[in-house]
Amino acid sequence: MGNANLRGRIRDGLIVVILIAVVAGVSHFLVTNPLGFSRILYIVEAPLIARQTRCTEAAPRWMHELQRYATRQQGAPASQLAFIEPGGRLHHCETGWKDGVWGDSQLEPDTRFRFASVTKPVTAAAILELINRNKLSPDDRLVEVMGLDAPLKDERVAEITVAHLLSHRGGWDRVTTQDAMFLRGVQPWCPGQYQELANTTLQYRPGTRYAYSNLGYCLLGVVIERVTGQPYRDYVSELFEFDESTLAFVDGPYHADEVTYDTRHENFYTDTYFKYFDFKAISAAAGLSGSASDLARLFHRQLRSEGAVALGDGYGEAECNLAEFQSCYGYGLYRYQPTPEAEPVDLHGGKFPGNTSVVMMDGTGAVLVWVGAGSKPGTERTEAFYNHVYQALTNHARQ
Repeated sequence: MGNANLRGRIRDGLIVVILIAVVAGVSHFLVTNPLGFSRILYIVEAPLIARQTRCTEAAPRWMHELQRYATRQQGAPASQLAFIEPGGRLHHCETGWKDGVWGDSQLEPDTRFRFASVTKPVTAAAILELINRNKLSPDDRLVEVMGLDAPLKDERVAEITVAHLLSHRGGWDRVTTQDAMFLRGVQPWCPGQYQELANTTLQYRPGTRYAYSNLGYCLLGVVIERVTGQPYRDYVSELFEFDESTLAFVDGPYHADEVTYDTRHENFYTDTYFKYFDFKAISAAAGLSGSASDLARLFHRQLRSEGAVALGDGYGEAECNLAEFQSCYGYGLYRYQPTPEAEPVDLHGGKFPGNTSVVMMDGTGAVLVWVGAGSKPGTERTEAFYNHVYQALTNHARQ
């Protein structure tokens, strides 16, 4: 009898120890990973959210499937997908809610999203319009267009052309130095003090290799202002008829018609990230917002224009690998071709905290735009998503 009581006490003691360990472990997890529970919860939420996808009646089946994949893979509880066929027919899908997971307002086709760096192809399209009207040349030297006659700290700056800026070959490399446009709490010198270009030091000779540059696209905004005599935002808004669409620039704080962004998968910034950056300064690189459908319409109109120079042209003048994402840049977009036998596409992605976007165009004239109010970290995850979009778009073209 005594042995039975002893075994009972030992058993009860072990249960108490285990319960204390579990509570301590959970408490430690919640303290050290305050967003950990919500991230785990998203695994359960994602398939339920994906069921809230609504597409236009004739939308291809792969658009439904792509939305389900994006909801899980990208951590976006709200997203829009727009696809325009070569002939101009628009299909679109919306998933989730405008005001957060299980919100009161259903996401609509005209709900506003930030495009982040997918703004760059819009800036490129505005530059190409000036080129096709003979107001500007790809070979024009930046210092001459800007009227910069100050002594140059780095003489190679004099070699930078409009084409170099369009295709990220201007000479700056944010991998080896800081990104001048996104220094936390620091106002960029471009565009307001563009004369500081004279004090710039380049990381490589212009034109010799590709290196993604937000600064280069800010300077293209300055080029637009110098050539047209209008503020960048005013000129682009008028050129692309923003007043007839949802397209608009953001100044930082969220618009009333804007989606609620889910930042649970971010490791540093929250939804207040905009306080630390100058959105007016980054207008030409990452300042645009609107709906996926309106952005797709803008790009489709540009592809159908009769201009001699188009988005995606101009790549191939520096060594690159078409089978790698973000390796071979053309004008406003980069080219991707996983194998020599595969169909090439031109695309560009964008990323803000809790916000992802991508535009992709194939050789038939089709345009796809996806925008999401969430983002899971990791380059491999993003590239897997781009590959999924690539397969959907190229398979559709072969049907």
